[in-house]
Amino acid sequence: MICVSISKWHQLEQVLDSGADLLELRLDLIREEPERIFARLKPGVLSLVTCRPGVYSESETLHMLKTSMDLGATYVDVELESTDGYLESLLEHARARPTKLIISYHNFELTPERDELEILLKSCYERGGDLAKIAVQVNSPEDVKRLLNLYNLPGKKVILGMGQRGRITRVMGPYLGAEFTFAAPGEGAETAPGQLSYKQLKGIYKVIDAS
Repeated sequence: MICVSISKWHQLEQVLDSGADLLELRLDLIREEPERIFARLKPGVLSLVTCRPGVYSESETLHMLKTSMDLGATYVDVELESTDGYLESLLEHARARPTKLIISYHNFELTPERDELEILLKSCYERGGDLAKIAVQVNSPEDVKRLLNLYNLPGKKVILGMGQRGRITRVMGPYLGAEFTFAAPGEGAETAPGQLSYKQLKGIYKVIDAS
């Protein structure tokens, strides 16, 4: 499954018309209330709600994520570094709803060593994640190998290599057990380094699956 990351309000209709099954709603970038966004979603479209730190206060973010759960969010993605109180509050809210919690780790500089990656992955589950997400900068082919080898470990996960060299991880993930992979609505609309467009990724999968 491909999750299309939406960072601007005007992208919503375009992505819905494309037939995408899963949308990442970046509340920190869209800057619209969850109620307005969810009112535009079509029945059957799955949603992953994210609000990265730095735009809203912790209490504002907590309110928007809980509201998104109430409105039917399929997933909510929060940072591994979140405070205990913040995570516990979200977990309690999620447990009473169908929403699954994604605990994610990001490193925009490098790919940690194998032992550290395993610890980070385990921590995502230990902190309450139904699904773990690891997104790190890829600087070498060895980084790619370390990331893809994480699919041999138990647990639902999405492992992403950022940057041009990490693009192969975005393509390969679903074939190795990733719950989904991420794509941009179009070229120039990326929300992470190395993100392919939805059209590009669909084209790649069409070629692979036809062989």
